[in-house]
Amino acid sequence: MAEASRRNKKSKQNIIHDDSYLPLVKKQKKAAPKITSVATKVPLDDALKGFTKGNFVCSPFSLEILLGMLAFGATGQTLEQLLEFLGHETLDQLRSESPTSKLFAQILTNPNGGKGNLDINLANAIWLDKKLSPVCLLSSYKEVLNTVYNTKARFADFKNKPKAVRKINAWADKKTKGLIPTIVTEDDLTGEEDLVFANALYFKGIRSNPFKANMTKKKKFKLINGGKVLAPFMTNYEDFHYGSFSGYSMLKIPYETNGQSNEFSINFYLRERKLDEVWIPKFKITYKFEAHDVMKEMGLTLPFDPNNKEITKILGEWIYVSKVLQKSFIEVDEKGTEAATVSLMSMRVGCRCPPPRPPPASFVADHPFMFMIREDTSRAVFFIGVVLNPVENSLA
Repeated sequence: MAEASRRNKKSKQNIIHDDSYLPLVKKQKKAAPKITSVATKVPLDDALKGFTKGNFVCSPFSLEILLGMLAFGATGQTLEQLLEFLGHETLDQLRSESPTSKLFAQILTNPNGGKGNLDINLANAIWLDKKLSPVCLLSSYKEVLNTVYNTKARFADFKNKPKAVRKINAWADKKTKGLIPTIVTEDDLTGEEDLVFANALYFKGIRSNPFKANMTKKKKFKLINGGKVLAPFMTNYEDFHYGSFSGYSMLKIPYETNGQSNEFSINFYLRERKLDEVWIPKFKITYKFEAHDVMKEMGLTLPFDPNNKEITKILGEWIYVSKVLQKSFIEVDEKGTEAATVSLMSMRVGCRCPPPRPPPASFVADHPFMFMIREDTSRAVFFIGVVLNPVENSLA
């Protein structure tokens, strides 16, 4: 009798094939911006090295905002290179015309403050070194900071590294609701910084149909090296939508929208098979990496050149980017997802810089997989990552 009841319940898990929402792969008129590819290059490079860094998560959306802030201060070939990397043609498009820009503006100016089941908060900051005069920031750039990025300049003493670190980390901790209490260490600063840009993104989404905790059970997850670990896997009796492309299956799980126009979902990717049941492991990942090296390898070189004199619309004298850091956190459980990221861009005035140095029969995610959180209308990718071991919280 009990067995018959279990069979009855299992039949309620309806797997529906639906290609209408496949992101960044099908139904796109042009290729994804290179900024999104930064997120996929990191785990691919690690794969070539034997997966030494473990699980991975980063936010292309946050990096895009930082580079956008930089683009408004650039001219000439540097501006062209930044716009191409971001997938835009003009600064006007970057400011307001693209779907991603409109989403950014909407979230920045209308945060929901944690009300309801969808909580998204976005914040930007810029710190000037205290040796710089308040008037050195050009009025035209102040207008961009105010109208486009909803922030204004503040000051920090980068020579006093412990104090500067405390100030930046306190901001990150507050803006990510404690998920990222530390973005920068004293080792990350040289003491010679003239400007630091920062972006923080917090996301909390409750699933439209949460997984039931009493159905979660331990199952084996197959590791890259052939080993196995026991991990808690979630499931539910509901309709699941999936699509197929390029030898892979993608499973989409939507979040509650609170009646908002934006629609967010988390998407999981496995090698393509016909699906008849769904099991997803719970996981938690923290990951920090230096994004500037990846960007340079992908062709974004001019902003990092100390001799390049085309970033002049911020201070009036030319500056260059010395470092880009990002730290991200994500936790996925039965109720939904909580995630946060902080991206940091350090800059120096060029004239004071040193010379340049040379699936199985079901969608059972019991082996390494990729995931993505995005807003479905604009296709803005908030978070993207790879789970190699769901019981390991990687911190690169």
